[in-house]
Amino acid sequence: MAILIRILLWLGWVAGVSWSWQAGMLGTGTSLALGALSLVVFAWPASSARRRSTELRYVDVGKEPAGLH
Repeated sequence: MAILIRILLWLGWVAGVSWSWQAGMLGTGTSLALGALSLVVFAWPASSARRRSTELRYVDVGKEPAGLH
């Protein structure tokens, strides 16, 4: 997930929790717990399959140029 989308989702989450707390629908402890959970979700790493497909890989092509034996 792109970092910008992650930031926007995190801001939406925090805004929703703070609005719910302000409206009296959530208690202080619940709001703090949801805020801490939002940081965990925001910091969650990208999937390992996607990381593997984008990392640079070394390809051994031999020690001598072709045709110079």
